[in-house]
Amino acid sequence: MKTFLIISHVAIGFLALAVGLIPMLSKKGSRLHNTTGLIYYWSMVFVAVSAVALVLISPVTDGRLFLTGIAVFSFYLCFTGRRSLQQKNHEPVRWYDWGISGLMGVTSLAMIAYGLYNVSNIWLKGQFEAIGILFLVFGIFSGSSARYDFTKYRLPYKAKYGNREWFFVHIERMGGSYIATFTAFALVNIRYIFPDASVAVNIATWIMPGVIGGLFIGRAIRFYLTKFKMTVQ
Repeated sequence: MKTFLIISHVAIGFLALAVGLIPMLSKKGSRLHNTTGLIYYWSMVFVAVSAVALVLISPVTDGRLFLTGIAVFSFYLCFTGRRSLQQKNHEPVRWYDWGISGLMGVTSLAMIAYGLYNVSNIWLKGQFEAIGILFLVFGIFSGSSARYDFTKYRLPYKAKYGNREWFFVHIERMGGSYIATFTAFALVNIRYIFPDASVAVNIATWIMPGVIGGLFIGRAIRFYLTKFKMTVQ
């Protein structure tokens, strides 16, 4: 069972990475965009579920806990990104919107708490562990996303993009989901490319996908803001 989960987790995760590029590069709303986007979404559902299952049946390690947190974060971004399309026509907030945001909020708090615990070793034991920084950074990022959604659920008028909130949230969240997935993939495989990688190389591995991907997302947002003659609220 464990072997099957590992193989399928890796295979479907790789499928998500390969297919995920297509909707980003294809025409928005086209059949190709919609079909590949759906394949990417369900692939991410499987990756998140299998990641949690592997933690439950395997020895717990910092690396496995971190990758599970990333899988949950990637799925959350993917879920809310797809959900935003359904809210295009002002569909009301459902119980599962609150539920998935609550799950993300709890997960982010757990990541932050565990990150602080690991970072405390710098002062208590004189040991620096990059994994603590990773937990902190991704915990803060995922928590800020959940916090934004909670605010939007309670106070819809505070949505950053007004009536086009659904459109821009879709771009931001689906793009962010892909970045998080790619980051997890890079962190797992960097050791095979650079067996003796330094701490600096490992840190760069998880920073650079977010920086580069964030620049592309930001460029797309600015393009459509200009196209729609909009300003951020």
